[in-house]
Amino acid sequence: MRSSEEMMKLIMDKAVNDERIRALTMEGSRANQNATHDKYSDFDICYVVTDISEFTSDKKWIEYFGEILIVQCPCDWYSHPYNYKGYENFTYLIQFKDGTRIDLTLIDIRNIKHGFNYQEPRIVLLNKDQLKELVPINHEEAFYIHPPSKMEYGNTCNEFRWLSLYISKGLCRKEIYYAKYVYDVLMMEMFLKMLNWKIGVDHHWDVTTGQHSKYLKRFLSSEEMVRFQGIFPNGTYKEIWDKLYEIYDYFADNAKYVGEALGYPFDEKETNEVRDFIEKRQEDDRIYRGFKDLDRKDRNI
Repeated sequence: MRSSEEMMKLIMDKAVNDERIRALTMEGSRANQNATHDKYSDFDICYVVTDISEFTSDKKWIEYFGEILIVQCPCDWYSHPYNYKGYENFTYLIQFKDGTRIDLTLIDIRNIKHGFNYQEPRIVLLNKDQLKELVPINHEEAFYIHPPSKMEYGNTCNEFRWLSLYISKGLCRKEIYYAKYVYDVLMMEMFLKMLNWKIGVDHHWDVTTGQHSKYLKRFLSSEEMVRFQGIFPNGTYKEIWDKLYEIYDYFADNAKYVGEALGYPFDEKETNEVRDFIEKRQEDDRIYRGFKDLDRKDRNI
């Protein structure tokens, strides 16, 4: 794998020597002192160019940066094809065979006012024309956890409990992927919102847990981290049933904590009644399947 110094020299030399490139900035983890920095860190690079079509019409030019394993162009996707006659931003996600990766965004100078309207950490590495839109940003306030409104808090609690019913129904029907999908994707989104709000309360709303909550371990105690890691089920029905109760109670604990801190009401009655309903549904399913097994045995006699 090439070193960071080697990669940055390639990136910088291209910008300096190509007159069509008027500015170079770096965003992402390498521009954020609080992010994780290691050999897996991407190079989130932006070139401001005079005519973006010259960098999108022929994609072979990106081979300058190294031997490519795979490229993705998220701006040109089947659901939203890119207009190559226009000058909207364009991004190359490039994974090289040696393990390095560049996420390269191109911004046409005619679109610069809209191209830099995000507020994530940024380092300005080159600004040939002293473009005033290129402002260094050395904080990560754009990513801070924000307190929910009373309505969002209540809706999140309600949605979490509602989704738990879907999971129990899927388990009773033996619809394994349906139950896992609702658990792992839909309900987990609600759970992580509440867990992040708890972290926000504890740290006065001036922290971030990163994209997809990847920095949770920075803010959870060792005991909390063990509890968090214990809510993920494997692929068995019994395991999902067991973890459903664990995540349900964990969410309730966090929701009470956040509600008390923000002065929002926590619906204890609904929480308990939904949990009791799930337990009864599981027990009814056990009894039903038990009778089915007995009936099957009788027919085989």
